[in-house]
Amino acid sequence: MIEKLQLFFKDPAKVNQLAIVGFFVAVVIATIYLFRLPNDLVYQGGVMNTGGATLVFTKLYVVIALAFALCYAAVHYTRKSKKEIIVYLDKKAEEKNQQSVGSADSSTTGGVDVKALKEKISKAKVREEKWQEALNHLCNSLNAGQGALYIAQSKGNQKSIELQSSYALVLGEGESNPSFLWGEGLIGQAAASGKSLYLDELPEGYARRIESGLGSALPKFLFILPLKKENEVVGVVELATFTPLNESIKKQATEAGIVIAEIS
Repeated sequence: MIEKLQLFFKDPAKVNQLAIVGFFVAVVIATIYLFRLPNDLVYQGGVMNTGGATLVFTKLYVVIALAFALCYAAVHYTRKSKKEIIVYLDKKAEEKNQQSVGSADSSTTGGVDVKALKEKISKAKVREEKWQEALNHLCNSLNAGQGALYIAQSKGNQKSIELQSSYALVLGEGESNPSFLWGEGLIGQAAASGKSLYLDELPEGYARRIESGLGSALPKFLFILPLKKENEVVGVVELATFTPLNESIKKQATEAGIVIAEIS
């Protein structure tokens, strides 16, 4: 039960929905009590006549109504305001990927150029920039709608996997970067087992909708790749794609993962 509650509160979308439901329940309860206030003052408070206090009640109702309106506006704004990490794709690279997809089997995406990946990593100056460049290259190569790179962390005997870099990932305003304990969720499972995971049917609400000026869409396939350095998992790459990945593409991604794991 406790584990289910922890997983529930780690999902920002579910917590947000719970907060909205709680807000409207509070509005209904407060409204009932406000309308019963004059009668309660007479029958329970011992007030002989509340007729002379009509103006006071009116002011009270107006103030509380404004407060509810402001709270609703805040909730609505919080849902609409999102922190977006936007990655601009080079038009020529995008066209090249589309052409390769069209000429190949329709069930696969383009391949991963490991040599080009190494070049991009070598040009970056700091480790964080290297991670971001590597993730961008991997997502562009596989035509991924979203991507995330997690790095392993240790605190005492507790190991976790925490978000380090992201590609087209949308987080709610004030939402902290995702992190998972070793073995927790799909990311934690991949880290603990050291084995990649591939889902061709994502759980409802798992992937976030990709939004752009041209519309929106929801990724359908998920590839989770552990990053190993000398047989030790040092990170995890998560890729959400619109098209399936065949075994050849997965193998290329795994080779790219070996390169990314060496970043220091």
